[in-house]
Amino acid sequence: MKLFGSPLSPFVRKARIVAAEKNLEYEYDPRPSPLGWPEGFEEINPLKRIPALLPDSDNPDFAINDSSAICAYFEKLNPNPALYPEAATDYGRALWIEEVCDSELANKIGLGVFRPVFFNLATGKPADAQAAHTGFEVLASLLLPYLQEQLGERDYMAGDAFSIADISLTTQLMNLNLVGFALPKDRFGPLRAHFERCLTRPSIAQFVEHDKKLIEKMGFVVERQID
Repeated sequence: MKLFGSPLSPFVRKARIVAAEKNLEYEYDPRPSPLGWPEGFEEINPLKRIPALLPDSDNPDFAINDSSAICAYFEKLNPNPALYPEAATDYGRALWIEEVCDSELANKIGLGVFRPVFFNLATGKPADAQAAHTGFEVLASLLLPYLQEQLGERDYMAGDAFSIADISLTTQLMNLNLVGFALPKDRFGPLRAHFERCLTRPSIAQFVEHDKKLIEKMGFVVERQID
C-alpha cells in the first residue's frame, strides 16, 4: 500500500493513526499538499485532495480517496482492534462525530485559525493573530460546546472504547495546538482532558512529536495564543 498526503493534514494524520492502531504497513509519500501537487497526482485523485491510498502501490488506476473511505477500508482489512463500535447507536454516533469533525470542525479550524497562522508563515507573510483569534472565538461559540456536550462525562466520544470518533476529533484539535491555540481549561475542561488523554496513545503520540520537529525544522516560531 502507498499513502499520499502532507503530514500536517489532519485527514492524512487520521488515516495514519488508524493504520498505526491496526499495525498496518504502508509506503508513505508526504509530497502532495495544498501548497503543491507532484506531477501525475491527478491520475490518482482527479480532485487533488488528500489523503489518497493506493492499495496496490504499483497500480495507480485504483485509488481510495478521502480519509473516511480509507479508514473504513483499513477497518475491513484488519478488524482488530475495532475502531468502529459494534452497537448500532454507538456506531451511528461515531460516524456522526466523524462527519462533524471532518466537515464543520475542519473548516472552522483550517480556514479560521490554522490558515491565518501557518499558511501565512509558509508563504513568507507574518501570522495574522487577530484573524486566528477571531476564528477561534467562532469555533468556541458553537462547535466546541456541542462536542463537549456530546462527550458528557464519558471517556470516549462514542461507546465505551476508543474509536474513529475520538481519532477524528483529536486530529483536528492537534492543528489548533500547532498554531498556539490550546483548549482553555476554564471553558472546555472535559474536552481538553479527553484530547490530552488521546495524545498519550502511542499511535497518536508519535505524530505529536513528529509534527513538533517538522515545525521546528521549517523554522516556524509560533507563540502561544490561548492556553
